[in-house]
Amino acid sequence: MRRRGFIGALTAFLLLPARRVAQAVCNPSLVRLLEQGHDLVQIRPRRTPRLGDYFVQWFGHSSFLIHSGSRTKVVTDPNFNVTPGIQADAVTVSNDHNTHNNVGAVSGNPVILRGITLRQTWNPIRTSVRDITIVNIPSRRGLWWGGVANSIFIYEMGSLCLAHLGNMGHLLTTEQEKVLQKVDVVMMPIDAMTNLGFEDLLKVIEQVRPPIVIPMHYDAPRQADLFAGFVGDRYPVHRVKDSQLLLSRSMLPKSTEIFILTHPRRGLPWE
Repeated sequence: MRRRGFIGALTAFLLLPARRVAQAVCNPSLVRLLEQGHDLVQIRPRRTPRLGDYFVQWFGHSSFLIHSGSRTKVVTDPNFNVTPGIQADAVTVSNDHNTHNNVGAVSGNPVILRGITLRQTWNPIRTSVRDITIVNIPSRRGLWWGGVANSIFIYEMGSLCLAHLGNMGHLLTTEQEKVLQKVDVVMMPIDAMTNLGFEDLLKVIEQVRPPIVIPMHYDAPRQADLFAGFVGDRYPVHRVKDSQLLLSRSMLPKSTEIFILTHPRRGLPWE
């Protein structure tokens, strides 16, 4: 699918037949768009446990655990470094490369939400898994891949909105920028090889202006050092002494800051 096909896929997302969504998401623009689409499917029965911590935990590469206050667990892009047996309620897959698609490593009979079909076209997701709302929008991995081949996932839990860019190989379109304009946390690929280079990543940050950017999609910890050195003059950089970041509205910076989580495999020979 060429650029025209990519824009067509995104336009189709915006113009789906009118029905009401079951749950709002953080960006008012996205709420209005989704109200023109299908009802969200309630996959898990709602419960009301005592609320705990909201956090994200990085497993390396592009894989995170997103944990809501009522202990709903969603794993993003599981790879071969994810500890086998980790339990989750759902798994999201941004693309079908084997470093993003190791769904067998996640236990607990999770719902598998694949953002891309076997034909490398966008697979629209709009659903709720307990108290986490999950939607996606089409994206591209890079010019040499063609077509869509990547899916940007957006997660709402409580009053927080997170976006996982997957393997995004382009600047945001106007439509994507509108959808992502109220995101609080962006998980952004920084390897600068199969994805965008540092200069273009800065442009994407400027497009979205999220309070928090979490670098991902790198395997050698020194890659984060290179990124930090490049963006450090533009944005504050925080080194988190853990692979986990607690989240709340009160801790969100007023403007963009970079939070580099400790690589879970620090100490490997290639450091």
